[in-house]
Amino acid sequence: MKKRVFSKLLSVLLVLAMVLSVSTAAFAAEWNTSKSKTATNLDSDYMSKVTLSLPAAEEKLVSDVVFVLDKSTSPNVGEQILTMLKELQEQMDETQAAIHVGVVIFNKVANVVCPLTDLATGYDTIAAAIETKIESGTNTHAGLLAGKAMLDADTTVDASRKYLVFVSDGISYMFNEEPTAVAWTFWADAEKTWAGPDNWSSKYGTTEGPEDWDEWMGTIAASVEEDGTKYDYPYGGTITEATPLAEQNNHAMSIDKALYLTAQTYQEIAQEYHCYAVPAGSQYMESYPWGPAFMEYLADGEAVDFTTIRNDIFYLLDAGSVVVDEMGKTDAYDFDFVDAADDMTLTVGGEALAVTSIPVPDDIEMPEGTSITSLYVFGEVDAQGVYPYYLAYLKDGIPSEEIGECFMWIINVPVSQFSPVQLTYTVKLMNPQTEPGTYGAYDADGSKGYAELYTNNEAVLFPVDTNGMEGEPEVFGKPTVSYTVEAAPPPVENHPTGDAANMAMPAGLAAVSAVLIVVVAVLLRNSKKAKTER
Repeated sequence: MKKRVFSKLLSVLLVLAMVLSVSTAAFAAEWNTSKSKTATNLDSDYMSKVTLSLPAAEEKLVSDVVFVLDKSTSPNVGEQILTMLKELQEQMDETQAAIHVGVVIFNKVANVVCPLTDLATGYDTIAAAIETKIESGTNTHAGLLAGKAMLDADTTVDASRKYLVFVSDGISYMFNEEPTAVAWTFWADAEKTWAGPDNWSSKYGTTEGPEDWDEWMGTIAASVEEDGTKYDYPYGGTITEATPLAEQNNHAMSIDKALYLTAQTYQEIAQEYHCYAVPAGSQYMESYPWGPAFMEYLADGEAVDFTTIRNDIFYLLDAGSVVVDEMGKTDAYDFDFVDAADDMTLTVGGEALAVTSIPVPDDIEMPEGTSITSLYVFGEVDAQGVYPYYLAYLKDGIPSEEIGECFMWIINVPVSQFSPVQLTYTVKLMNPQTEPGTYGAYDADGSKGYAELYTNNEAVLFPVDTNGMEGEPEVFGKPTVSYTVEAAPPPVENHPTGDAANMAMPAGLAAVSAVLIVVVAVLLRNSKKAKTER
């Protein structure tokens, strides 16, 4: 047993009280990990099976990945993309899941060179699309609009399973689906209005990007709003009105507007789907460094590579994630965790792992008054003596933090998006009512919002992403259960026995008996008459 296994558990204890005291609604906006919690209704022994699922049990295991590629994308970047896709394809061979890949390559317009295609069977088609060569112009805005439209159109896949990978050198000077430019006037031996990457230095006197992109975006936003479409014209078409030369710094030029609209669209996509901005590494980056600086701004200064993107697509959580689950207890009801290996299971992709109870190490430091009652492990131990999953049961909870009976599910391996991990355990209602009636209301996943007979007070996920970063705590749904106490049956009437029973003949039998007496009397009379006649 390795002591480091419990380091995460101890850190969780320090913040658990704060998390459990906050209502579920407080974290609703922060939920970003697919998960679910369900419970069966109480059986005749007042027991319920509760299942925690990562990702959510009902979610379809299909993902959409759309690449929006600059026509200037270097062959090296294309090779990295194909390597990533091949690795994803291999990782999925043993799952029931699917990844659909689409490709948009933009020059002055967006070219959908590959609609969403199943990676398992369409790798060659996707690879050919990524290697497509297109020339003429750069319109990042159009590319993102087309990529977003492709993701939006697939309504069968949840937003949490949609990914857009934007690859560009950032050097753009057109915008809109139909290539549009700004008739911005500058001096170059004469008054000029053409749009191109050199407009940046013509306006700003440098090829470098701004020191503060957020401040720059605010300034450009004001100019774009004030000018509207007054100076816009179809790229390569006829100019109807251009900005005055003397006011060139007061107006947004084509690059300004292109980058501003690109950033707006990128942020809109990022609010709905997973979004990545990757520098293209083109031959133009040295001449126009403001372009790569813009891509870095979109990426929020983070270096993004295709290994990171692959892991984000394939993995839901990384090792170090923890779930803390407190049993349901109030003054009106009391659910206990059934502390037995036979009453819990853990499956990965539907395959059950071995569950074993092991001794609790005596050298684990716990908060005062807190101790681990039982410790369970799931799966096979690795070379370092660590199991993939642990469940530490704390019967007395954490008194110092006013946390009741609970357990901690410690996850020591990455969790795949495409191979759900499900922990099922048993709770028992210890104090059922005795008066006739129905108690509680059954809600398998907590979606109906009932407010009684919760199997658990709260279950909280402390996620760690594939980059090893700890995310905000996320609260599971709260299932509720019900049961019915039947009214006692009416008392059974006492029937007399012996002579009294013969005397107290039921009315129906008495009537039959009377008929038989009459019949017998007739037969006897007829018999006597026959003897007389002889």
